[in-house]
Amino acid sequence: MSEDCPTTCLEAKDLPTKTVVVYADRAEVKRILELDLNKGKNLVIVQNVSSVIERQSIRVEGRGSTVIQDVQYIEYPVENVENDNNHVKCLEEEKTQLENDKLLTEDEIHVLRKRLEVLDGVADQIGQNVLVSSEQKLMAPNQAFLLCEDAMKNLTSFLDYYGKTASELKHQIREKEKQCCLLKEKLDNLERNLDHLRCRYEYDNHKRSINIILELQESGKAEFYLSYQVYCVTWKPSYDIRASTSGIEVNCSNKVKVVYYGLIEQKTDENWKDTELILSTATPCVAGNIPTLPVLAAAFQKQTSNIRQRNVSSRRKPISNGSEEDMGFGSFDYNDFTDAAALQRMTVAYTASDHEHSFGQSYDHLPSSCFAIEEKATILSDGSSYKVQIACLEFEPVFTHESVPSKTASAFLTAVITNTSSIPLLAGVASIYLNNSFISMTNVKSILPGEEFKCSLGADPSVKVEYKPCIRSNEQVGFMTKNSLCTHEQIVSLRNAKAKQQVMITVREPIPKAVDEKIKIFRPRAICVISPDLRPGRMDARLNKEQHLEWVVQLNPGEQKDLHIKYTVEYPLNETITYFNQVKAY
Repeated sequence: MSEDCPTTCLEAKDLPTKTVVVYADRAEVKRILELDLNKGKNLVIVQNVSSVIERQSIRVEGRGSTVIQDVQYIEYPVENVENDNNHVKCLEEEKTQLENDKLLTEDEIHVLRKRLEVLDGVADQIGQNVLVSSEQKLMAPNQAFLLCEDAMKNLTSFLDYYGKTASELKHQIREKEKQCCLLKEKLDNLERNLDHLRCRYEYDNHKRSINIILELQESGKAEFYLSYQVYCVTWKPSYDIRASTSGIEVNCSNKVKVVYYGLIEQKTDENWKDTELILSTATPCVAGNIPTLPVLAAAFQKQTSNIRQRNVSSRRKPISNGSEEDMGFGSFDYNDFTDAAALQRMTVAYTASDHEHSFGQSYDHLPSSCFAIEEKATILSDGSSYKVQIACLEFEPVFTHESVPSKTASAFLTAVITNTSSIPLLAGVASIYLNNSFISMTNVKSILPGEEFKCSLGADPSVKVEYKPCIRSNEQVGFMTKNSLCTHEQIVSLRNAKAKQQVMITVREPIPKAVDEKIKIFRPRAICVISPDLRPGRMDARLNKEQHLEWVVQLNPGEQKDLHIKYTVEYPLNETITYFNQVKAY
């Protein structure tokens, strides 16, 4: 039938891209076909489609009165690769020519350097004859350099020649070295292209095409869409979190701006130029069939020591089975994967077995979400990461300050943010900016609408913390049994330098915790905190389970407060107390 039809051949890479829906492990590409076709049946052949296409995902959507009669995916081995071999031969000849040019340039550099060395040697010899030492003054007059009129003329003439010639030689050497670097760069690029072509011809000697038979009621322009899925595509979220604590506004809850990005990478051997993008966390459908629901079982996880080794080995060897579904596919990553379906199965298996070690690639525990990108974008098949903006969100945070003055005399700002938007924030990397200054990078967990998360914004320079020297005093107590009583007094000075904003700050100070048995036996009162008063019912100061004092203080604009932290330690007189940091066991 197709032999009797008018045939139109198109290159898949030249078709305009309308939309691309990017999933976690693949993408669905929709391309536009606009053709002038004859009345009746027409055959349209889309040649050289991607090697990582999912053939069961191919769809053709007709427009207007165009009737689609048949769609076939055809994959066949290339028996005549003469054109490809000619291309490789041309590149090899070009490589040989570049190598010869590079060797010739290196020879010219060598000759120029030798000329410069000879010229410098002659100049050194003349200089030694002119600078006559005290020993040379005893030599015969004919053995020394005679500064006569002819000698001066010859010397002047040589110096002029030396200056001009040496400068020209050095300039030529620099130009030749620059030319040699350019030739080396061209050689490197050419060798990479040759390796890629040789690898492709050796492992992927197949051609792929999509044959579409259309029927038109009358001659004219026909428009229809070609959709298909390709693997070797991924995307992940990233964020820019920007906050300001300038202290100008009376209300401390300045808005925090969160710029939501998507980072897209693809190596499908096709470029998506000026296309509409949609980022999705859903699992795409293939072949239009209703997915089957397996039995969900619960069991204890088996601890195996060689799980990582198994994952590594599975990544190195092809895992394609000889099923009918996989027949006819070519190679993608020419050494590791045998076909697109095998690549997909490997990706799913690896993600399932190594989920704890992968970041932001599985969204099964979250509702499916789609993010339409407002501006069109171009995503090239070069493995680079392309950033597109998903949304720009603003939140009303609650700012809190925390300080551990015994470690560092700074107040660290933390923003407690509630996701009041209608979209989820997926797990990803965030860049933190405070007052238009980059602070750090952090990881953001998945946050659904309505959930709360904390974001550390670094040290706030407008809140001053001073940790004054500790005052210690010792005395003896007891009648029958003498004990030592050591009193520690620490002053922490806080000042709010903001002009119009209040500050709520939590100061954390370690209080010693007795771990020695002798102290427990002979201490009648153990460790007693004198200041602040920790009576039951007090809300602003408490001891947590790690024996850390947490003191919450509110500072008005420009206010300064001194916190007096005082505690006593009682222990046997004949013992010496030492303090050390106890490592928490996990």
